[in-house]
Amino acid sequence: MQTGIFIDSNILIYSLDPAEAGKRARAGDVIRRAVSTARLVLSPQTLNECYRVLTDRRAIMPREDARRFVTSLMPCCTAPSDIANTRRAWEIQDATGFAWWDCLMLASATRAGCSLFFSEDLAHGRVVDDMRIVDLFRSDTDLDTLLN
Repeated sequence: MQTGIFIDSNILIYSLDPAEAGKRARAGDVIRRAVSTARLVLSPQTLNECYRVLTDRRAIMPREDARRFVTSLMPCCTAPSDIANTRRAWEIQDATGFAWWDCLMLASATRAGCSLFFSEDLAHGRVVDDMRIVDLFRSDTDLDTLLN
């Protein structure tokens, strides 16, 4: 049974970053594949972080373009973001020691029933509530095996 694939904001950003051609191609590939199989799961936090970096922090694109990109992903924004998520994030933070904002995303992803969490910043191979964290850019990450 195929379950959801949560994609961290850094992967969304890399999919559009002209300064990171290799990462851009790989990030774009995983996003396209997750969308085409209706497995992509995002949270409001992910989309908001992506928008801020695209328009302000790294100024990769104009606001209107970034808004179109974020809007195109809104149908995949199905992960919960409520007070129960905050409580779950506290548990994850205590268990893992990860940064707070990462714990909020992990809580959203686990509560949405995701089996994979693609990122670059977290502990590759670590499992949180039956969800595996995967560093998309490690050379030993085999997308075909993970996504099939």
